[in-house]
Amino acid sequence: MKKLFVVLSLLLVVMMLVTACGAKATPAPAPAPTAAPAAAAEPTKAPEPTKAPEPTQAPEATAAPEAAKPAAATITLWHGWTGAEADTLAEVIKAFQDASPGVTVETLAVPFDQLKNKFTTEASTGGGPELLIGPKDWIGELAQANLIMPLDELASQIGLNNLNQSAVDANKFQGKVWAFPESTEAVALWYNKDKVKDAPKSIEELLKQAAEVGLAYNSGFYHSAGLLLGGGGKVLDANQACALDQGNSVVDALTFIQNAKGTPNVITDGDGGKLDAAFRDGKVGFVFNGPWATGDYVKALGADKLGIAEPIALPNGKFAPFLGTKNVFLSANSKGGPALDFLKFMSQPETQAMLTKVGHIPSNPNVKVDDPFIAAFLKQTASASYFPNEPEMGAVWTPAGDMIIKVIEGKSTPADAVKEACATINAANKK
Repeated sequence: MKKLFVVLSLLLVVMMLVTACGAKATPAPAPAPTAAPAAAAEPTKAPEPTKAPEPTQAPEATAAPEAAKPAAATITLWHGWTGAEADTLAEVIKAFQDASPGVTVETLAVPFDQLKNKFTTEASTGGGPELLIGPKDWIGELAQANLIMPLDELASQIGLNNLNQSAVDANKFQGKVWAFPESTEAVALWYNKDKVKDAPKSIEELLKQAAEVGLAYNSGFYHSAGLLLGGGGKVLDANQACALDQGNSVVDALTFIQNAKGTPNVITDGDGGKLDAAFRDGKVGFVFNGPWATGDYVKALGADKLGIAEPIALPNGKFAPFLGTKNVFLSANSKGGPALDFLKFMSQPETQAMLTKVGHIPSNPNVKVDDPFIAAFLKQTASASYFPNEPEMGAVWTPAGDMIIKVIEGKSTPADAVKEACATINAANKK
């Protein structure tokens, strides 16, 4: 047992030694071989001298901002012009637009016999154009319906003070100016120089020459007004009652017309086209007509063969036709601004000179007039009669026209015809 104990003890000692040997640290790996020494360092260079700083470039100049463009604006204009008149109006509008960047004028051509009704219908509901071209006998109706603006307070803005005062006054109604007179017009006595050696200076001389060379006399009230009113006659009095029967002017004129009807070579008719044709064809030497006929007469006969007589003398005055105006109305719905600028443009001599090409008689006295026909009509308008703008004028046309026809046809004496016409006019106007 003792031996066994000794053996076991020895085995235990051996095992302990073996265990102790296994517990030793793992040896570190061998170091990597040392790299070859680096080449000798280059000698340190002297520092380069500091460069002077380059001058800072001035910043490029900022471009000036473009001038602000005017806000776009559109003007609407309605008219009833056709042919050469419409073409010239287009030229005027182009010139205005060229002088007014950003402004456009939109036009609408309406048949003349529909123009007033179309404007009235649309303007009464807040629509329609800002500007309307039309005759002066629309003034009373449109003003009373509050469809157009009075222009007195806008006179300087629209160039109204550039125009002949008589043309401006022709568009007054109830003390205010209601339309811009672009041009004026009146009937005058045309003659054919191939037939007429010297223009007549009086109504008696006219009738004497007419017996030889012929006269085309328009018996309508408008064309006859120069004779009817030339001796101081009026259409309406201050109360808008008929005034044709006041004084002798109308009766005397009707007597002349009655005598003319019985004179050889005198054509008395209410058909203006028939009378124009007689004059253009050289069948008669005289005709009463307005500047609107200029183009047709020149084309037919040649400008060198045409003349316009000085205002002929009547027994108690001078031939005094209605002073008509070609007008531009400013709608009550207009916002002003460019529309007012357009009217002022229309008042300028240069603009009105453009319209003389189609026979318009300038309302601006500073227009240089070289055309002998326009110069002659300017003289005639100086002795013109007032063309009433009052609504009561609407009841005058038919009875006054019938008055002339009854005398021509021998159905009434001049005095009775005038009396009947006034009774009819006053009844219609409740005077």
